[in-house]
Amino acid sequence: MIGSWQDNFRTRIPSLRGFVQRVLGDRRNLAYDMLPLFASPGARSFVAQGLASLGSKTVEFMPSAQARIWHTQLEREGIVPAIPAVPEDQVATLRRYFENIPCLDPYRAHLGSFTFDAPASPETNMGYYDAAQILAAPGALDLFNDPIVLETAELYLGCKPLIDNIGAWWSYPGRPAAKGTQRYHRDLDSFAGFKLFIYLTDVDTDAGPHVFMKGSHLSALLPTGRACSDEAVHANFGADNEIAITGTAGSRFIADTFGFHKGLLPGQGRRLLLTAQYNVNASPHLPPSPSLLRRGGYDADINRLIMKR
Repeated sequence: MIGSWQDNFRTRIPSLRGFVQRVLGDRRNLAYDMLPLFASPGARSFVAQGLASLGSKTVEFMPSAQARIWHTQLEREGIVPAIPAVPEDQVATLRRYFENIPCLDPYRAHLGSFTFDAPASPETNMGYYDAAQILAAPGALDLFNDPIVLETAELYLGCKPLIDNIGAWWSYPGRPAAKGTQRYHRDLDSFAGFKLFIYLTDVDTDAGPHVFMKGSHLSALLPTGRACSDEAVHANFGADNEIAITGTAGSRFIADTFGFHKGLLPGQGRRLLLTAQYNVNASPHLPPSPSLLRRGGYDADINRLIMKR
């Protein structure tokens, strides 16, 4: 197993010189590039606790009863499959916004941008938006700063979280094969954290639901950082622990994505998803400098990767 983590490290960082250059270019790469060497739950937890001890904390922190319930379920199973939905009118506004701005195929960026309903290629599985586009979406910042989600994150991490690695993308049906995050994998983005997922379209069993293997966030089984087959994941964790999250537009859930997960390739219909990650340490997935001007009403520590202080 250790060898597998070392192989993942070498894949991420092909040379010492490249590693040094990446860290000098963006210090967030120091922790990110070392993650494959600390990929067991025990090692991750040890480092995360050390980072949390240095992190900011809410003065007189008094989390709600709901946050405590979500925290307990997240610790035990790795996922809270249903939290209160986003109101229909807000979902409709967000969906219209994303339908009217261009997106990109992350695996074929050279094809250029396209509208959500005209993918760049018949083999384009997903159409992604960048961080600036997402942060400009009406109400997105408020959704990312949901007080109970932030309370849950502080309980889970032991310090205030960093809102990080925000995402929004379409998943397209009828493609010949699953790609990237449509195959079972673990996320190696932070030493500790979880993601908030928001469906902006209706998602049934044939529309690309998020699939999660309950309890796998606590296990060192299987190599990390690489896609794994359904058969391998089921054999190691039990098919009865697999959960597929369906729901109407506006449905929300949170998951520790160190646990094995994937977004199924839709059989029909386009799926639009909005996400944000709540980390104990910064990943290099956002631009190195925040793009938003400081705004009142938002915690400066929690939002420091997306908002100027």
